[in-house]
Amino acid sequence: MDFSSAIRVIGSRLLAVLSFAVPLGWLAPACAGNYPEHPIKIIVPFTPGGTSDVLARTVAEQMALDLGQPVIVENRPGAGSALGTGVAARSAPDGYTLLMGSSSALAVNPALVDDLPYDAARSFAPVSLVAGIQNILLVNPSLPVRNVQELIAYGKTHKLFFASAGTGSSPHMSAELFEALAGIEMTHVPFKGGPQALSEVVAGRVDLVFDNMPTAATMVKSGQLRGLAVTGAHVSPMVPDIPTVASQGLPGYDVTVWYGLMAPAGTPQAIVDTLGKETAAILARDDIRKKLIGIGTEPQSMTPAEFGAFIDGERTKWAQVINKAGIKTAAR
Repeated sequence: MDFSSAIRVIGSRLLAVLSFAVPLGWLAPACAGNYPEHPIKIIVPFTPGGTSDVLARTVAEQMALDLGQPVIVENRPGAGSALGTGVAARSAPDGYTLLMGSSSALAVNPALVDDLPYDAARSFAPVSLVAGIQNILLVNPSLPVRNVQELIAYGKTHKLFFASAGTGSSPHMSAELFEALAGIEMTHVPFKGGPQALSEVVAGRVDLVFDNMPTAATMVKSGQLRGLAVTGAHVSPMVPDIPTVASQGLPGYDVTVWYGLMAPAGTPQAIVDTLGKETAAILARDDIRKKLIGIGTEPQSMTPAEFGAFIDGERTKWAQVINKAGIKTAAR
């Protein structure tokens, strides 16, 4: 055996010894291995008490019990969710900082807002969808329409005004998609928040509004507003008597405000998969589902791959709606 061959043999034997002697976690830090070894943080880019905050805290509490490490929720509101989302995007991709992402931050704002402090398509690794919330199409009871087709027919001969909680909000986007598919034009009347928008429709100064569950359901049940349709792909358990927009002559109409866990791009796939499976297990629990349904959301998990494809589809859909409508706003 020549000298070079001997060196190769010695090297291969040494590597074989090291592979048994050195812990796998040292040689391959990308492996989930003993993850997690210290507390995990979930950034919520909204103020405490809102839907995304409740979802994050519900998941965090059970995740901490299951994984054996504290899971801390950190609220980082500001700039229409862009501040906290940007912070999460710049965090270390090690599985210890997550984001409770939203449809507004990851699907709507990329086409609507210039100069976001993150790249919605490249800054994150999807983990799992957590829950969605449908909107209800509400009209003032004095408006002579009782279903979607009657509203469309009315809108072709009368000027309609719709309220929203602001440019780019879910109520605004719901109405823009409705206009595009129905072939009618309505005038947008934005307000600083949902309560003001609802009050103007109740007062009859604005014709209609798309508003989130469960507030919208309460308005329907009280008789203050008439519910014509829910915006999702299926009837909502909160208002089972109200059909979907799609089933009333607008196939393809589907608007859900959704929230899901994201990790910074570059997070090891083994860790992403671990977190995805854990989230799915949490959302399958009857007590968790009951709690989330009680706040008006519809819990649903997806695998990381499914969630990624879902977000891509949502981003494409809203880019088309926003570009067609010519909507643009500065960073908030």
